[in-house]
Parts: sequence; structure tokens; C-alpha cells
Amino acid sequence: MLTALFDAVMERRAGALAEQVRAALPAEGPVLDLGSGTGHLAARLERELGVEVVPADVTDLHVVGRPPVPIADGVLPFADGAFAAALLVFMLAYPREPAALLAEAARVTRGPVVLVQTLHAGGAGYAWLRVREFVWTVVAFHASKLLGYVPRGARFTMGTRRFYTDAALRRDVGAAGLRVRAHRARAVLPGGALAVHTWVLERDA
Repeated sequence: MLTALFDAVMERRAGALAEQVRAALPAEGPVLDLGSGTGHLAARLERELGVEVVPADVTDLHVVGRPPVPIADGVLPFADGAFAAALLVFMLAYPREPAALLAEAARVTRGPVVLVQTLHAGGAGYAWLRVREFVWTVVAFHASKLLGYVPRGARFTMGTRRFYTDAALRRDVGAAGLRVRAHRARAVLPGGALAVHTWVLERDA
């Protein structure tokens, strides 16, 4: 019963994320899903858009679809321009060098880098984001592993290193040699205190 509940939550989340990124993705793949997690988003995009989505992650958390290609800090194990687009969904808070990871995503991608990240503005947004991050990372991971929802050998790798503001994320995007081509946001709290942003990035001219 609890695993069915997890599945329902993840499918709903994947559906909402697919709607956010659909317009930014090319008609043909392959698409790289960096930080693919349980695999629900990759599977949803493949099913709905008919494009190949290659999952990649630092640990194997997949529940649906193919196991992820193992990655680590540093150079990604893919050739230049191997992908038509790259997705980074709620994962840029974790790597040691986010600008370097964005630059690597751009290197292996001949099309857009699509970045989805929650951004805060002000104390209330920051506090809410910290609580949300704790629930969706630490609590969710350990509960999922305890119940056998994710693979038993999965390692916890989602220690949060940063809580992004708009300005901080723009600095890392610029440091990676990228610029924002398109942008949309979905409010989580009123007044811009907390919102989920979708940025379509391209190489800076």
C-alpha cells in the first residue's frame, strides 16, 4: 500500500514536471536526464513525447525505466554533442561545483540545457525551502529505502550544499558560459517568496 502511494506521488510529480519542460525539448532525442532519481520523469517523457531519454545519476535510485548511467563530479562520460538536450531537475543544489556541471551538460548537448530549480527570495521563502528540501530529500530517501521502494544498494548523495536565489543561480549559469534563452516560473508561495523556475539555457555568444 505504501509503495503504491509512493508511485502515485512520483507519477503526479513527473506529470507536472513533464508539463513544465515539454515545450523546451526537441522533437527528436536523445535527451540526457542528469540526476534522474527514480526514473519517473524520464519514463514519462519517453512515453508521452516518443523521444529517447538517457537517465544519469551518482547513485541508482531508479524504480521505473532503465538504470542510470553512473556519473560523478568532473567530466561526464559522454561525447561532445551526444544529446539533443539536457535536463537538470531539482539537482543543482547538490554538486560541489554546479557551474562546472552546467558546463559539462552544455558540452555533451547540441541543443538546450533545461534547468528546473526552486528559488527563494526573503526569509520566509528560505525557511520554507529548507523544510521542503529536508522532507523531499532526507526523509523521502530514507523512508523509500526502508520500505524497499528504491534499490537497497542506493546511497544517499543529496546533501544540500546551497539554496538558490535568482541572482546566485544566474551567477553559476554565467560562470558556465551559458545564458537564459527562456524562462517561466510557478509560484509556491505568494509574492515571489518561493517559486519553481524553468530556465532554458544556451551557450553565451
